[in-house]
Amino acid sequence: MATFYPNKPGSFNGSQGEKIVYEALQTLDSRFVVFHSFRWIRNGKKSEGEADFVVFHPDYGILVIEVKDGKISYEQGNWYSTNRKTHKKELINPVSQANSGRYMIITELEKHMGNVPSVFCAVWFTDFDKSQYNNYPKDAPAEIILDTVALEWPEMALRNVFEYWFKSLNRLPRPLNEDVMIYCINLLQPTLCVAETFNISLEEMERESIRLTNQQYAVLHYLQEQNIAAIHGAAGTGKTVLAVEKGRMIANDKEDVLLLCFNEFLLERLVQMKLPSYIKIHNERTLAEELMPDKDIPFEMIIDSFENYFAESFDDDTWKYKNVIIDEAQDFPSDVLSHIYRLVKARNGIFYVFYDRSQSVITRRLPDGTLKENASNWIDRSMDCRLVLYQNCRNTAEISKSLKCIGKIETKGYVNENHGNKPIIQFFDKEKKKNLIEAIESFVNTSIGEGISLADIVILTVNTLKYSVLTDVKSISKIPISNKQEIGKVWFTTVRRFKGLEAKAVLVLDVKTSEMTKELTRRLLYVGCSRATSKLKVLIVDDVSQKKYGETFSPIGVKIERRKDLADWLGLQIEK
Repeated sequence: MATFYPNKPGSFNGSQGEKIVYEALQTLDSRFVVFHSFRWIRNGKKSEGEADFVVFHPDYGILVIEVKDGKISYEQGNWYSTNRKTHKKELINPVSQANSGRYMIITELEKHMGNVPSVFCAVWFTDFDKSQYNNYPKDAPAEIILDTVALEWPEMALRNVFEYWFKSLNRLPRPLNEDVMIYCINLLQPTLCVAETFNISLEEMERESIRLTNQQYAVLHYLQEQNIAAIHGAAGTGKTVLAVEKGRMIANDKEDVLLLCFNEFLLERLVQMKLPSYIKIHNERTLAEELMPDKDIPFEMIIDSFENYFAESFDDDTWKYKNVIIDEAQDFPSDVLSHIYRLVKARNGIFYVFYDRSQSVITRRLPDGTLKENASNWIDRSMDCRLVLYQNCRNTAEISKSLKCIGKIETKGYVNENHGNKPIIQFFDKEKKKNLIEAIESFVNTSIGEGISLADIVILTVNTLKYSVLTDVKSISKIPISNKQEIGKVWFTTVRRFKGLEAKAVLVLDVKTSEMTKELTRRLLYVGCSRATSKLKVLIVDDVSQKKYGETFSPIGVKIERRKDLADWLGLQIEK
């Protein structure tokens, strides 16, 4: 069956013809997507409009259909519809109406897409048999008219209309792959869904709302029919929000669910959200403290001890969580994930993992020193149902464009339409710590001057706190620095610890030019930059001489011979 938007019909605007066509289109196969009663408002002479149906097909494109019922006639250059009960004759403009919807859709898609899919129009006269007539107006050839016979064979009839247009215009079909289909649907028919998110403001601790895209909302509903699934998404696509919302949906059915994350700060934030009591929130450390019999293990040894215990000594019969949702799944050991997966599956429960391969920045080693298997590899290999989130709903368009460069994100629909300032990169010669500190102070002062509260500013290092340029610095512009969030202080922490959170203004530092060829460095930069919702700046210590730029960056296969080339490669603008 085709996918319909909305998924339930309304009143059909009092039109029996619309109802009949709707029922006919319900027989289409699952490759079709149908918008019913598609309305729009725009500036211009005609500010409002409506298309009765908009039909998408991946092999053909988009078809806008205007529906008319009653007795149809064409007289002296005009179309008329006569109601069979009241015999009232009404002037109609079905082709013009269908074309109006077609042009609106083309215009809207052209704003966001370089290669717009084919968009055609048709009219559907539900009480009309076109085989009874031979001559048709030039603006309404018989091939674009669907009639009462088409109601019996709608799929064939729609294909014939598409093929007529391709032949008439001497044009080849432009197939819509899944990404483009989703992108077009999101643009034309966004779904507004209020979901709770969280910013980092301790002073306000307010709840915010975000708009979920059609795709994200569809994922939530698809998961109602799917007990086991992996959801992959680049930074900013709303994985954590969706994980929480899915947890709520399970809890609303009075089912217990374990919501498991990795990051300590994210754990704190989730706890502060005061989710339903049916949701138990843990990260790996707190889960270890709950499950392990030994409660006196030193803090720094809990994780390693737990992983050994969970693999070798844990009694599976004592596991009490039927439903498990894991956020930041790429940071968990694959053996822990696989063990929980088996426990949930044995209980016929729900198991969802949300992850991003490019945010895998936690490395783990076996006792012999070899690297443990990457969790993302286990997910890809073991989870049959894998869904992908594409659209960024956190960062401004300018920041998300940079993330596409830094994270090498190829999805076209990733960038959103919330605009702001371009993210900045500033280069410093090595050994000039004073200039770096001045730049940090300038960032904090400027952000506060722009109206960003201190609690919405964070400084992130790609290093450990011990080896950062700010290690021995106690304050910035006389504002104390803290390694955790505290009122009246500048929050300075690592990229790894801040994963899963966000801030309006983010400064990323301790990046070295010579280390940009390392995949881990680029991943840390990607994760750090993705935390910024509206303002981003990156400070880079340029420890490579200009003469050696080409040689330094040759291993990555990109021609970078100067600072400007490096900034362009990262999608950042050099501060003037």
